[in-house]
Formats: sequence, C-alpha cells, structure tokens
Amino acid sequence: MFKISKVVLILIKHQRIHIIHTNDLHSHFNNMAKISSYIKKLRAEVTSKEEKVIVVDLGDHMDRMQLETEGTGGKVNVEILNYLNTDVITIGNNEGLTFTKELLAEAYLDKKFRIVACNLKDLESKRLPDWLEEYWIQDLGKIRIGWVGATAPYKTFYKLQGWAIEDPFSNLQRIIQQIRLEVDLIIILSHLGLRADERLAEQLKDVDVILGGHTHFLLEKGIKKENQPLVCQAGIFGDYVGHLVIDYDIENRHLIGVEEKTVFIGDIASDMNTLRIIEKNRDLAKKELGKCITVLKEPLINSLETESPLSNLLADGVRRWVDAEIGLVNTGQILDDLDEGIVTKERIHQICPSPINACRIRLTGEQIRLTLEQSLLDEFKHYPMKGYGFRGKELGTLSISGIIVEYDITSPPYKKISKIYTSNGAILDDKREYIVGTLDMFTFGGGYYLIKKGKDVQYFLPEFLRDILAVQLMDEQSLKISLKDRWIKIKEKNRVSE
Repeated sequence: MFKISKVVLILIKHQRIHIIHTNDLHSHFNNMAKISSYIKKLRAEVTSKEEKVIVVDLGDHMDRMQLETEGTGGKVNVEILNYLNTDVITIGNNEGLTFTKELLAEAYLDKKFRIVACNLKDLESKRLPDWLEEYWIQDLGKIRIGWVGATAPYKTFYKLQGWAIEDPFSNLQRIIQQIRLEVDLIIILSHLGLRADERLAEQLKDVDVILGGHTHFLLEKGIKKENQPLVCQAGIFGDYVGHLVIDYDIENRHLIGVEEKTVFIGDIASDMNTLRIIEKNRDLAKKELGKCITVLKEPLINSLETESPLSNLLADGVRRWVDAEIGLVNTGQILDDLDEGIVTKERIHQICPSPINACRIRLTGEQIRLTLEQSLLDEFKHYPMKGYGFRGKELGTLSISGIIVEYDITSPPYKKISKIYTSNGAILDDKREYIVGTLDMFTFGGGYYLIKKGKDVQYFLPEFLRDILAVQLMDEQSLKISLKDRWIKIKEKNRVSE
C-alpha cells in the first residue's frame, strides 16, 4: 500500500517530458521515415505513464537539392512534420534563403505546428510574416514552456530576399526577460551554430536548454557547463535524433534534471505511412518538374578535369547574368552530360542541384591568374568540397568566359600559364581590376579561396545556377559559343601554326 502511494505521489509531484529534436535534415526523406517510427514507438511507451512527448526541429529541414522538395515547393517537408505531430520549429538558412518569401508562405500554408524566430522580419513592414512568431508559450496543463527561436543572421542575403535579419542575441535577451515570469521552462530553438549557442549559454542565465543546429555537430550527451543551460545538437541528415528528457517538480516549481542522448536511427525500420507521403509527393514533384525546357539537337558533354561545352555554357551564362567582363565557374557544379532531345526541369535539377547563386566581384588580374593556376592542379580539381551550398562531389577545374588562357601542363605549379587574353585581345594585367561573374561560395572562402579577397561583392538572388543554365540552354547562339575552347595548350597551338 505504501509503495503504491509513493508512486502516485511521485506522479503527482513530478512531470517527465521527452523532447525529440532534429536539425539539418536537408530533405533526407528516408531518415525521416525512420525518425517517424522512433517517435511513434516512444509515444506508445510513455502514454500510459502520463509522460509528455514533444517534437521539434531546428531548421534546414528543407533542401532544394532533393527532387521532392524542389518539385513541391517544400510542401512535402511540411506534410511530414504535420504527420509527426511536430509541436514547434525554427527555420534555417535553407528555408529562409533558398525560398522566396512567397514560396515560403505557400509552403507553410497548411502547417499544423508553430514556427518561432525572433530575429526575422519583413524588410519593408518590419513585421513578422503570418506564419512566424517570435516565441510560443506551450501549455502542458501542469507546466508552461516558452519556446524562443533564432536563425543565422546572413544580413546581406536576407536583405536581397526582402527580409530584415536582426541581432539574435539582443532579441533573445529581450524576449526571455519578457516571458520569464509567465513560464516554467525556457527552451531556445537555435539555428545559429554551436559557437553562438555556447555564447548564449554563457550570457542567458534564465534559459533551461538550448537546442541547436546549423553547424552539424553530433553532441552525444550535449554540452553542460556549471551554472549554464545544456546545449544540444544532433549531427546532420537525420542519421541521429536528439532525445532530451526533462524532469520537473510541479509542486515546488523547479527543474529536477535534464538528460540528453543522441539516438542512431539507421537500424530502425521505416514508418510505412511516412514512406507513402514521400512517394505521393515524389510523383507530384516529377509531374511538376517533367515540363520541357528545350530540345537539344546534339548532346552537351561535361567534364570535371577540363573545360567542356556544358560548363562553358554555365560560365558564359553567369558572366552575362551579372554583366561582367570575365566568368569563372567550377566544373564540379555540373554532375552529368545532357543527351540529345528533350531537356526537362527535372533533368536540369539532376545535373545542377546546388542551391548556389551567381555574384559579381572585382578581382585583380593577379588574383585571377593565380586562381586559374590553382585550377590546373589536381589537388584543386579533385578536392572533396563540402558545405557552402555545394552539392557536388569534387570541386573540379574552372570553366572560363571572356578570356583565353594559353598554358603548358608540363610546367611547374603556378607557372603553367604563359598568357591570358581578354575578350578584346589585350593581355590580362596583373595590377588592373576586372569585374568577374562567379559563384557565391567562392566569396565565403570555399574552393578557389583567392576569390574571397576580391572587392565590391554583389549577390544575385533568388535564381540558382540551374536557372541560369536553363536560360542558356534555350539560346541557340549561346550553345554555339559554348563549343569554342578557352583553354589552349601551348604545344597544341604550335602544332596548329606549323
């Protein structure tokens, strides 16, 4: 009799909450089906114990590299989050920067969960969009949780998309002070990255837990320092989920314990209903992306190690798109050839999936020359590029536009190029500045890092490289120009002159 009373007393006094958190899934749908099974199993196990299960996501759930997301405008991601009975999410840069405001509003039209981010507002009105809140107070009956979100402040890029991105630290501090007395627990949903989350943990003493993403760290038990909130992050692609357990003393109104573990979901069976949602949306996406863009009279070849008509076409397109003197595009952006015949939106998406934008930058002739020298080296051509929006495998060499390069591949590194001619026949001047059309990822230091040293960067959003490529494919004159070589081997030139 005593034991039963003790159990009842504990149940009355204490509330256990399970929080399942995911981050940076990047539309890895097969893992979503496994995560769904894990959540279903957990709910079945704890319901009888009167324990709560809450599901949250920390952003970059969507990724337009994946056909299902691209073809449905992200609606497949929202449908899966709805099916999981997700409670609340924040957005990442893959939502905020690769979707226009209009597309994002359309994607979230049928959402059944809350979205929180305190530092993102409309650029003109300075108001939150209809689908977004700065914070949300969740009433669990015996406990009230304040959920506050923040996303990475890429100010320049958000402004180009019509957003005002504000300082996350001051905004979080303001909201926490505002709601502290209204709630029992405060949990931050962060897409700011681990270093920022650790800084938040140092500064915000009234926060109980920080659930994070963006930097893809796998923190098996989280990071807990004395007198600071627990900081959690669960890797990338949904290979793991975070399972946070909170015990709260209802009678005395204080936190008893917080424990984090990350769970590998690779061995978990996929939930069949989730797979059906994915399959249904894949069919819808294929129908949408099956529309004909153009019909090619002959195939267009691609190559990673050398220039090719397809990568030349993209380099010409980027140069023209941003109105530059010179175009520089890495060949690794194109993943396959294009066959003769019908070219659909889906096929362009398959061969050029990276959500990367064109940009315009001022580079000196010396910076251009040294970058071109790098592109002749195997360590750059076969560099396994990761991040910066790149969805290929290896960096590749550079395809060029607006210049002709004479080189000897047998010469030592950084001495292979003998001459570089501009479009008017002049020799490239090391000291002069040129307007170059290239890719945003280079300006962040990815791949051909010397480009980052350029001046006056101007980014062109929202169109991706594949949108520029589609325009080029529809232009007969551009197709003809792409067949002309821009890299000339000196020995080959001499043989021709003989």
